[in-house]
Amino acid sequence: MNLLSATRHARLPRRALLTVLSVLGLASLAACGAPDETPAATAPPVLLISMDGLNEATLRRTLSPAQAPTFHQVFEEGRCAEHVIPAFPSLTAASHAALWTGAWGNVTGLTGNALHRLPRSEHTVLALRSGFSYLPLGAEPVWITAARHGLRVGGHHPTQAPFPAGFPPLDTDQTPERAEQRRAEQREILAQANIKVFNGYNQRLLEDGVRRAADMTPGSVADWRGLEALPPDGPPPRALQWDTPLGQLHVLLHGDAEGYRRLAVATRPVLDDAVMVEAHAAETEAPDGRALARFFSPPLRMESGAGEPVSMRFRLFEIAADGSDFLLYHPAVHVAEANRPEVMQAYELGAPGWVGNSSMGLWSRGAFGPRLDEGGDGTAEARMLETAELVTHVFNQGSNWLWSTLEPEFMVDYFPLPDTVDHYLLGFLDERWPGYDPALATTIGDLRARLWALADRRLALLRDLVAGAGGRLVLVGDHGMRASWQFLHLNVVLREAGLLVLDEDGEIDLARTRAVSPNGYWISVNTTEWDQGIVAPADRRAVIDEVSAALLAVRDANGEPVVTRVYVAEEHPELGLGGAAGGDLYWRLAPGFRTTRSASASAAVTDARIWAGHGFDSTEADMHTVYCEWGEGVAPGRTPPIRIIDVAPRLGAELGFGAPRDATGTP
Repeated sequence: MNLLSATRHARLPRRALLTVLSVLGLASLAACGAPDETPAATAPPVLLISMDGLNEATLRRTLSPAQAPTFHQVFEEGRCAEHVIPAFPSLTAASHAALWTGAWGNVTGLTGNALHRLPRSEHTVLALRSGFSYLPLGAEPVWITAARHGLRVGGHHPTQAPFPAGFPPLDTDQTPERAEQRRAEQREILAQANIKVFNGYNQRLLEDGVRRAADMTPGSVADWRGLEALPPDGPPPRALQWDTPLGQLHVLLHGDAEGYRRLAVATRPVLDDAVMVEAHAAETEAPDGRALARFFSPPLRMESGAGEPVSMRFRLFEIAADGSDFLLYHPAVHVAEANRPEVMQAYELGAPGWVGNSSMGLWSRGAFGPRLDEGGDGTAEARMLETAELVTHVFNQGSNWLWSTLEPEFMVDYFPLPDTVDHYLLGFLDERWPGYDPALATTIGDLRARLWALADRRLALLRDLVAGAGGRLVLVGDHGMRASWQFLHLNVVLREAGLLVLDEDGEIDLARTRAVSPNGYWISVNTTEWDQGIVAPADRRAVIDEVSAALLAVRDANGEPVVTRVYVAEEHPELGLGGAAGGDLYWRLAPGFRTTRSASASAAVTDARIWAGHGFDSTEADMHTVYCEWGEGVAPGRTPPIRIIDVAPRLGAELGFGAPRDATGTP
C-alpha cells in the first residue's frame, strides 16, 4: 500500500491530511476512467454548489458588486469558463442530471422537468413523470462515483437523489437484469458510511399557506395541560383545532395585559410540547447583523404517515387584540429523505425544519396582501422576503451541519432561490416588454436585489466553509433566465395544421392525433411504438416535416416568425436531443415568447403575464450558465466555454475518482 492509500485509510483529520499532502507536494491525480478499486489521491476538499438560474452576464448587468459581492468576487478571483452550455431544453431537472452524470438526456433518460414514461409500448405519448425524481434516471451520478472510490461524499438536496437511479428501459440492449444489477450496485454504495446524501424535494406533504382563524375549528381549552405557565394577567386562552394532511394540530391563542399576542401550536394539547410564535409586523431591519427569519417559530417536530421525521414552522404576522382573527403563515412541509434512515434522523436533529422554497407563489397570488405592481405599500413584499430568509437560513444550517459532521472531501450542494426570484421579478426589468414601466422597474429591481443578497449570503457561507478547510469552491448553475410576455400554444399550432385532434370533451384524441407536445418543451410524433400510437415508422419523417412547416409558419402580430429555427432530434447529437424519454422536434423562439402545451386556447399566439423562465434553446447566450473554481491554488482567469456534461468528468479528474460511468463529457 502506498502512502496516499495509507493516508486515505487512516482517515487523518482534514488539517493534518492537508499538511501531509503539502509536505509531499502531491497534486490531485487526473485518473479519469481509473479502475474502481484504485483509490483516488486525497486532495483539498471540493464543494460544488449549483445556484439555480445563474447566468453571469445577467447578474453583472443587473446587480452591482455592492449588491452581490460574493458572486462578483468568485467571478473576478476564480478560474471561470466563458460560459457553460446547459441541457436542451434548458430545464432544471435535465440540466442537473447532465451536471451530475456527465451525459445528456438522450443517454440518461432525464430529458426535462416532465418527461415521457417508459417503456413506450406500455404508455401513451401523453403519459409523463417527474424528471426531478431518481426513478427515471438511467445513469450514475457523480456522488456514487466518488463514494465508490472511497471519498467522503456529501450531497445536500441535489436532484435525482438520494436513492439508486431507476434505470428504466432506455434502449434495447439494457435488459431488466442489467438494470437491476446497476440498481444493486448503487444501493451497495449508498449503504457505505462514507456517503451522506439528502433530497427533500421528492415528497411534499403540505403546501405552503396562510391561515386565519376562520380556517380552523373551535377547540376546548379544558383539554390543554400546562396552562398554569401562561401569564396571569393575560386574556383567557382560546383553543382552536387545525386539520392538516399530517394530522390534527392544536392551537392556543394567549397573550398578556395588552391582549392576544401569541399562538401555541402542538400535535397534542400540552403546552410544554408546543412551539410558540409571537406576533410581529413584517421585518423592516436589514438582515446584516441579525439572524435571518428571526420571528419564525422553532420547528414543530412531527411524523409523516410513513413515520418519517418532518417539521413545521410558523410565522404570525398579525393577530387581533381580541383574538378574533390572525394571519399565520407556514412554509411547505417536505420529507428530507436520505440514503440511509439513520442519516435522515441525524439531519432532522442537526438541521431541523428544512424547507425547500420561499413563498413567492403565495406572494404573487396576493396571500400576503396587494403587490407593489398592484399599488401595494410593500407589506406583502416584506412578508415574502422573510420566507426567502427562512429558506436561506435552513439551507445554510444544513450545509454547515453536513460539512462539520462528515468533513467531506467532495460535496454537492444546491440553492433554488435565484431561479424563484427571477421567475417572478426579472421580467419587470426588460425594456422590450410592452408593459415596461421605468419607475416600477426601479422598485422591483430594488426588491430583487434584496432577494439576491440572500443568495449572495448563501454563497458567502459556502465560500467560508471551503476557505477554512483550504479547499476549493466550484460555482455552477443549471440554466439562465429570459423574460417573456406572449404564449405560443404548441398544440393549438398542431391542431390548426390538422396534426392534432380534440374529442367532443375537448381532450386530445390519440386515435386521430399524429403529433403532440406533451409538456410544452418538445413535440413527439405519435408513432406506433407508443401505446395508442397511429403513425407508422415509415411515415414518421413526413409527419416531422409537417410539424416543422407548421411551426415555422406561425407569425406574431407584426408578421414576424415566432419560431426561428427547428431542430430534429436525431440531426443534433451534439445537443443531446431526443432519446427514449425525449421528443422528436425542438425549436428556437423569437424574443418575448414562451411555449405551452395548451390545446384549447383561442389562438396559437396570445398575450401572457410578464414572466421570466428557461427551457429555451441551450445555445442562446441568456440560457448559458457558469463554471467557476475559487479557492486554494486557483489562479484567476478565463477558460474556453464548456458543456454542463463536462463538469463531472472535470471534477473527477481533479479529485482522482474519474468520470461517472455513463459520462460522455470530457475533463
